[in-house]
Amino acid sequence: MNRWFDPYNNRQNYGNKEKMSVDQIRNSVENYIRGYGDSIEISDIFIFKDTDYYVSIEEKDTGKGAIELLVNPYTGDIYPEYGPNMMWNEKYGMHGGRGYGMMRDPRWNNSNGYYRGNNISKQIERDEAVKIADDYIKRDIGKDFAISNEGHEFYGYYTFHVNKSDKPVGMLSVNYYTGDVWYHDWHGQLEEIISHDEE
Repeated sequence: MNRWFDPYNNRQNYGNKEKMSVDQIRNSVENYIRGYGDSIEISDIFIFKDTDYYVSIEEKDTGKGAIELLVNPYTGDIYPEYGPNMMWNEKYGMHGGRGYGMMRDPRWNNSNGYYRGNNISKQIERDEAVKIADDYIKRDIGKDFAISNEGHEFYGYYTFHVNKSDKPVGMLSVNYYTGDVWYHDWHGQLEEIISHDEE
C-alpha cells in the first residue's frame, strides 16, 4: 500500500472561519476546470468534516474520470489530489500522455517507474479490480469494510467507494495495469456525497 500523509485538521488551522457553501465550492471548481476547455465537468463532491473536500471531474463525452481535486472549504484553494491522481493518471496527471502532464510519454508506467512498451491496453477489468480492492480492504483495514462498484475509471486506474456497514466512508484506487492498491487515507470523516445526477 502507498501512503501519503495523515489527514490534517482544517478547523484547527482556520479557527472560527466559516466554511464556504457547496455552491461556492462548485463555482470555484468550475472556474478552475475551465482551463481544460469545455470537455470536462464536475461529477461528485465528497464533503468531509474537517479536511479538504474531494471533487471528481469527468469527461463529458466519455463519462470517464478525468481529474481528482481537493478543495480547502475555508479558503477555496484548489489543487490536484495527491496519490493515484498524480502518479497513475496517464492523461491528466504528472506523467500524462496527452499534453496535460509534465512527462508526456504514454508508455510510462506511473506505478513502478518503468516503460510498459507499446502495449498500453489495460490488463485488469473493473469487476476484477473491485475484487482486488475488496480483498485488500477486508484484509488490511477491517472485515466490516467493503468495496462497492461505485466510482470512476480514470486513465490508468479505478477509484472506488469504500463502505462501512453499507455507508460510504472513503475511497480506494486500483491501478488497472498492475493491480496495485492505494487507499486514500488522507481524508477525514465523510459527511455527504453530492452527485452531479442529484443536482
